[in-house]
Amino acid sequence: MAVQEVLKALGSWEVKLKPNTPRDVLDQLDYFGHIAIVPGRLDPLQYGDNLLSPGTARYVGVLRTRTIGDDGRTTTPQDDLSVGGVGMAMWLGDEDNKGAVYENAITPASATFADTINMLLPASGAYPVTVGTVYPVAGQYTGRHQYETPREAITYVCDTMSTTSVPVSWRVNGNGTLDAGPDSSLFVTNPTCVITSKAAGEDMFLRALPGSIDVTRDVEDYSTRVVLLAEGEGTSIATGAADISPATPYKDIHGNPIKLTRLVSESDTATANAATRAQLALSQVTSTRNALTLSTADYDVHGSFQVGDRVWVYDPDSGLVDTTTEIQFRGLRINPIKLQVTETNWSITKGYTVAYRAGDGTWTDLTQYVEFETDGTSTVTVGDFSRQLTSTSSEPVGSRPNADTSIPGVPTLITPFTGSAYLDSRGFTRARVVLSWNAPNNVDGSTIRDGDHYEIRYAVDTDMIYPASWASVAQIRWQDMQVWKQPFAAPTAKWQTMIASWDTTTAQLQDLSPGIGYDVQIRAVDKAGNVGAWSGTTTFVASTDNIPPSTPAAPSVAGSRIAVQVTHTLGQSSGGTFNLESDLDHLEIHVSYEPMFTPDATTLKGKAPANAGMIQAQIPVVFTVQVEETSARYVRVVAVDKTGNKSGPSDAATATALLIDDAHISDLTVSKVTAGTIAADWIVGARIKTSDTGPRVELSSAGVQSYSADGTQTVNIASADGSVAIVGQLMSGTAGKRLVINPTAALLPEIRLYATTGSNYAFIQGFDNTGTPSATSGIQITTAPAASGVFSTMAMDETTATFGRWTTSPSDSIYHARGGFAAADDTGIRAAWYSNAIANYGGSFWAKSDQAEVGWFGADTTKWNSVTFNQDGWIKFNGKLQAQSWAVGNVQIIPSAANTPTSVSVTGLNVAGDTFYAFAQARTSVPGTQVTGVGTASPSSGGLTIWLTRTNTTTTTIDYFLIGWI
Repeated sequence: MAVQEVLKALGSWEVKLKPNTPRDVLDQLDYFGHIAIVPGRLDPLQYGDNLLSPGTARYVGVLRTRTIGDDGRTTTPQDDLSVGGVGMAMWLGDEDNKGAVYENAITPASATFADTINMLLPASGAYPVTVGTVYPVAGQYTGRHQYETPREAITYVCDTMSTTSVPVSWRVNGNGTLDAGPDSSLFVTNPTCVITSKAAGEDMFLRALPGSIDVTRDVEDYSTRVVLLAEGEGTSIATGAADISPATPYKDIHGNPIKLTRLVSESDTATANAATRAQLALSQVTSTRNALTLSTADYDVHGSFQVGDRVWVYDPDSGLVDTTTEIQFRGLRINPIKLQVTETNWSITKGYTVAYRAGDGTWTDLTQYVEFETDGTSTVTVGDFSRQLTSTSSEPVGSRPNADTSIPGVPTLITPFTGSAYLDSRGFTRARVVLSWNAPNNVDGSTIRDGDHYEIRYAVDTDMIYPASWASVAQIRWQDMQVWKQPFAAPTAKWQTMIASWDTTTAQLQDLSPGIGYDVQIRAVDKAGNVGAWSGTTTFVASTDNIPPSTPAAPSVAGSRIAVQVTHTLGQSSGGTFNLESDLDHLEIHVSYEPMFTPDATTLKGKAPANAGMIQAQIPVVFTVQVEETSARYVRVVAVDKTGNKSGPSDAATATALLIDDAHISDLTVSKVTAGTIAADWIVGARIKTSDTGPRVELSSAGVQSYSADGTQTVNIASADGSVAIVGQLMSGTAGKRLVINPTAALLPEIRLYATTGSNYAFIQGFDNTGTPSATSGIQITTAPAASGVFSTMAMDETTATFGRWTTSPSDSIYHARGGFAAADDTGIRAAWYSNAIANYGGSFWAKSDQAEVGWFGADTTKWNSVTFNQDGWIKFNGKLQAQSWAVGNVQIIPSAANTPTSVSVTGLNVAGDTFYAFAQARTSVPGTQVTGVGTASPSSGGLTIWLTRTNTTTTTIDYFLIGWI
């Protein structure tokens, strides 16, 4: 699981997912969505498309492959989950030159660099990539682009307008925008990093990366002259030429300057650009090609540079020295060569956020489902400007226009392959194999000069017999087996494909299932997209699991006369618990008399199941070995994996006689039982008691009894009928809010209820009331125990005259209860809600046989206010009367002229009701003479309108009455 970034190319990426990834998450991962890999932990739902902005995500890629298969490591189906794809450059055109091809010709004529780029990527939205920042480039461009992708066209323009001193390039950002211009505007051209094999570390302005360095320098493409065949056909072909300057320093066998002329065919190149393109092609091949590969764990942590940046490279032993350049690093003067980073490979490790963006712009956080790499090693490939721009044209030289019709032949796989087994990050055994092959010629026998890459595909071989160990067969049911010689059915063959560059003849396949057969095929692809045939199928068997489990820690054991109980927390002898490998199958239990015995078949006493599920759930192994011995014994365990590989034996643990089996106990007499646990029923025929005399507790068939120091029974819980008798005080607590029954040392017959704080309480008690009402014993509920003062009392007595009372003071005795009424005398009843010994009793209800009265009554009778309801149906109000359903008031009206009706509106009354009526009357002594009329109009809840007519303009007061009705 890694990311490969390549300058001005697609690169690749793959993210492995955990087997328990939910189905709804997998269903959201659709083709041509985007994966963003962001340093640190962020919430994709919160940041959204801001993650795509340059400088936020370290990498953004396009999803093109989904793998849902079985990796063969567990019995869980479909536990091999991964997604992969390529970089954002794909949206300009993929590796097969598919994309938004220009079907209509685009013909820039004497256009600036910026205008040319905008013509190739117009703002109309017709292309997946839009123009971001385009930096100025000197010169003008004329050309014609048709039947090619934007990636081909933009690369052609950048190459054409590049010079040796000012190279021009492009990049596609994570948000789908294109930046183009001089390298100095796009990348770091003043290096801040040194790659050297001599030293590593930090300086004030420079940083040197440590790691393993491979250096390659060659003159395979070296040329002294380039002749470029541009547009045209036959004798009308336009040409351009360029010669090396200064002259070549290399000599032939006779001491003459060597002559190496390179022919380059570009039928789409306009005549005006032929010389420029020839000079560009020559600049790529006039010096040695320099390439350096650095394997380091430091790059991924610090991110010292990006693809396209320049770095210093210094390795005198390899000839990577530039005497015209001098820098200081840690006090030393060195002469490094400046090269460009052309490719990086880095692992996706913990600490990254991995998020998926669907086509509709919605985001899904995949971080919790990603199987991160534990190996943070990265590889960095650097090469000079000429190396990265080699092979600008792949057209064959000859009569044109002729398409490249040469078909690559079939590569030959070299067998046997080499492989090995290894443990992955989850503790499962996996296998790897290194393939090698011979490069082919074209099918017509010609040498392939335009090779682009190899495609390798491999799948599980379904024709092989897959034997199984007894341990693996034990995991499935008999009816689930296929046949005896092949218990497990081979997985369905599903090809997986990888790409290898043309300049290599080896490739490594990883994450293979050990001991499983695989079919593999290979084919060649040239730069024109011509695809050769697949090779014949070669079958190989991945390396078997030969890695034994780690030595387990010593077990914990407990022994009895007939058995040894073994407990193991599945930890390694080096320390820790539940950290043995995930392909563990069981533990062998070995027992002997000697502490340093060697486990063998004679000491094996049992096999305890132990697997990855127990390790993950942290369930210890508990196993009982039947060994009937009485002398000291020693126990060692051996871990065995699913393939049958055995670990070294653990340290020995001594069994101690802690367990006694009841099969060996025929009779038991106990003189003393100390602290412990009794995990069984005891049947007792006698009493269990704490002592014979004094304060004690007894348990017998009669129940539970408690006695005081003098022998008095204080508690009796009868088993016959469940009755409970308690002598003493019962408390729900010792302080704060609590309930107390039989309080004080005198054990009063009371129930007290205490508040949260303080000493006040309410109580319920039985008493013999000698006051009013006269009665025998009854029940009293009161708020205080005092004999006088203000308190509330409710009493229920047994007399026939008075059945109960409620009072607010001891003297307030008129409110007796008789016949179910609260009565003051025999002619009626009265209930008062505020009472002060009758004199001022506040709100009251009074009733007798023919009428009832509700109101307020006090010592001042002039302020009494009540309503009387009579049995004949009339109602009498005693006091002032006010209602929300009417309003009264007055206004003054000044007539506008004599004998002219004049009105005034009254508002803001807010009278309740459904229908409204209004009445108005003038305050006057001349009605009918001077005041000739008063009227009302528009009565409503809010008010009314009053009209006045009189023979003069005298100010007149009008009284009104507005009433609301149902």
